[in-house]
Amino acid sequence: MSEGQENNNGTSIFDDKTIFPDLPNGPLTIYRQRASFNYKKLALILEPEDSQRLKHKIWTFMEGHPEFARSNSAQTLDELRQLAVRRHNLIHAQKFWTSLDFIQNPHLDLIYYQALTAYGDFWAKAALGVAVFTFVLRALGTERLQKYVDACERMEIFGAFGLTEIAHGTNTMGMRTTATYDPITSEFIIHTPDFQAAKCWIGNLGKTCTHCIVFAQLYTADGKYHGLNAFLVPIRCPKSLEPFPGILVGDLGEKIGLNGLDNGFAMFDQVRIPRENLLSRFGDITSDGKYVTKIKDYRKRMAVTFGTLSGGRANICGSSTVYLVQAVTIAVRYSASRRQFGPENSSEENSVLEYQSHQYRVLPHLATAIAFKVFSQWLSLSMNQSLIKQMMGEPNSNATAMELHALSSAAKPYCTWTVQQAIQDCREACGGHGYLKIARLGELRNNNDGSITYEGENNVLIQQTSNWLLSVRKSGYQSFGKVSPLGSAVFLKNFDRVINRRSNYTSSDEALRPENIQIALDWLCAWLLEQTGQRFDSLKSSGKSSFEARNEMQIFYAKTLSTAFAERTVFNVFYEHILNLGNSTETANERALLLRVLSLYGGNILMGHSGILCEGGFLASPATLSLYKQGILEILSKLKDDAIALVDAIAHTDFIIDSPLGMSDGEVYRHLQSKLFQSPGVFERPQWWEDMIHWQSYVKAKL
Repeated sequence: MSEGQENNNGTSIFDDKTIFPDLPNGPLTIYRQRASFNYKKLALILEPEDSQRLKHKIWTFMEGHPEFARSNSAQTLDELRQLAVRRHNLIHAQKFWTSLDFIQNPHLDLIYYQALTAYGDFWAKAALGVAVFTFVLRALGTERLQKYVDACERMEIFGAFGLTEIAHGTNTMGMRTTATYDPITSEFIIHTPDFQAAKCWIGNLGKTCTHCIVFAQLYTADGKYHGLNAFLVPIRCPKSLEPFPGILVGDLGEKIGLNGLDNGFAMFDQVRIPRENLLSRFGDITSDGKYVTKIKDYRKRMAVTFGTLSGGRANICGSSTVYLVQAVTIAVRYSASRRQFGPENSSEENSVLEYQSHQYRVLPHLATAIAFKVFSQWLSLSMNQSLIKQMMGEPNSNATAMELHALSSAAKPYCTWTVQQAIQDCREACGGHGYLKIARLGELRNNNDGSITYEGENNVLIQQTSNWLLSVRKSGYQSFGKVSPLGSAVFLKNFDRVINRRSNYTSSDEALRPENIQIALDWLCAWLLEQTGQRFDSLKSSGKSSFEARNEMQIFYAKTLSTAFAERTVFNVFYEHILNLGNSTETANERALLLRVLSLYGGNILMGHSGILCEGGFLASPATLSLYKQGILEILSKLKDDAIALVDAIAHTDFIIDSPLGMSDGEVYRHLQSKLFQSPGVFERPQWWEDMIHWQSYVKAKL
């Protein structure tokens, strides 16, 4: 977008003070003056104008409404739940987003929920109770359930999504909740045999949902089994929130994070629901009790069913990116404001951002945040476009669905694991002040923590990716040209050429050029895939079953392969995004900066796999590794002067950040003083002061 481009009101977005307020003078000014690019232009490169306007519209509403005011007081679990409900209701009433908007602008779906995620934990209630609930009804159901979609969007009912059970999560085939069809009454009987089969960890189930999409093992009256299917089950009366007869529903209690969301458990005692409540897009029951489906192969039917649900993993990549953006904003701004030590014979202290060791602690995470921001938008858009075709009744490409499933199964673990470690590093980079609750880094870390487990436990989920890659390899590497419509694995069709490439660079600049990093990442994936395939074949030849072979090839092979595939895809999507900018002089500075950020991101990945690059012979000699090290240090020394402006391009507003360490003016100590002085009881003598002074009397009375 050019600097002169205007919106419908005739105002250039660059002049919109809501989106781009005047940056205050202060400790960060010196770094902003050193920037080699225009942070406003970069912001529009990383996120289009309609996305920017939507999220700032939401944040402006929040900032102006008293229900979203921050509290310095500790809140009970019940207070957090109530506050989440009130906030959700207010946001829902504003109609920032509708189903029609999703169809017309699928790229804004992620932005909407990222805007909510940036504020607090009520986003999860909104996402699960309305968006996920109605989307699954559309995607897996038919028009006979449309009345529930409409009722949910009017907030007459409120939803939940129930897959996981107490004793089974990722292994969906092991779930034991049953749905038995009764042809006499044309009803399904939903039943929980024991507590281990109770549905659990279901968001909104604990206190607030009225209806839940429950996955259960389907049996017809003749005793035949028809696999796992989804059913719409009324849980509570929409008028009173009292549970319906036969349903024992409870709350899981306080969690490590996201406590505004009421996760719950439920057991069903012969609960009857109408035949029409089966989500029947891929399989249905006739009135006389026969199971009919167009997809006869059960595995393919399950693949299509759960492929529809892959969008959740894409959105998790987006929410984790939000946490990372906030963490690096806090850490980088604090690093520029915090001064410690200095040159000998000088009274001036350096900003800790000037120290190489500190640059290496935070700047690679900043590069990752930018890469994840671009990638999460791409993945969400790709996922939504694929699923919209299904919702509109268009035939969905099986190859696209399988690729998205495989890709999201690696991207979710990679993103969430990476963000968890990055937030911890940011916390430590902020020293003791980062340990304060008001710094918010602990909150961000705890909120992200759950994403490592839900929507598929990472260590198990990531196996889906290696299984897909190995299955295609079995058909011959040329097959990758047919199974990857999105292009994430097409490079593997040229396996022989990729695997024979070598790093014979003579300078750090050459080694860290994006095109050469791309070559290295392609080789890394190809080498790991071949090694993993050979490991599997060897285990099978030794007498191991396929199950045993898959189990014994995970460490050092399959898991590393899937992670490298995710890393390579994120890098490639980011690289393509930069190349699509073209060579316009208008954005030349921003393009040059992003290429530097890309090189840091990619170079850091290669350093993490340096052992494999040496083992497999990609590096011409061990000395070549020093070129990557030298190149990373050179980028750090250049990027530190652009770091604050980079943060400005992706940072959330001060109201959203709400950390004394990460405000846009860099006045850390003024904000810290204000927060501390306003804390409840900060200057008061404790009510239990006598226990401290008269301790001997207390001890004597108790002993």
